[in-house]
Amino acid sequence: MVCDEEEAVIRPEPSEQPTRPAWTEQTTQGTHTGSGQVRSSDPNRVPDVQIAYTYSTDSICYVKVLPGPNVTLQQFKEVVAWNNPSPNSRYFFKRQLPGIGEVHEEISLDNSALPFWAPNTIFGRVERGLD
Repeated sequence: MVCDEEEAVIRPEPSEQPTRPAWTEQTTQGTHTGSGQVRSSDPNRVPDVQIAYTYSTDSICYVKVLPGPNVTLQQFKEVVAWNNPSPNSRYFFKRQLPGIGEVHEEISLDNSALPFWAPNTIFGRVERGLD
């Protein structure tokens, strides 16, 4: 997955660095991923949402997976809290608008559902505010 047109490097959050190879193995309980997560093979299960995000001052793209189907700004803020964003930070999310194309929409209400950039994928950018 390319995180941005500037070919940013995709890395998991520091707390989620895989300790095993990124391979997949079928188990009796579901699909086991290299990150230590077991995903159910239940066809009625709601798919996870992949969140890719960057900070305005960083070229690294981080990825986190949350249970779907919707993710709110409050949940996104909890994901990015490990890097201590300023209380005045602003949050932008990539989306397509018909007739316009790609835009970065600012979301500021904590209970707002975030827009999807691709199926089951949200792309966000944190602009750090002045403290």
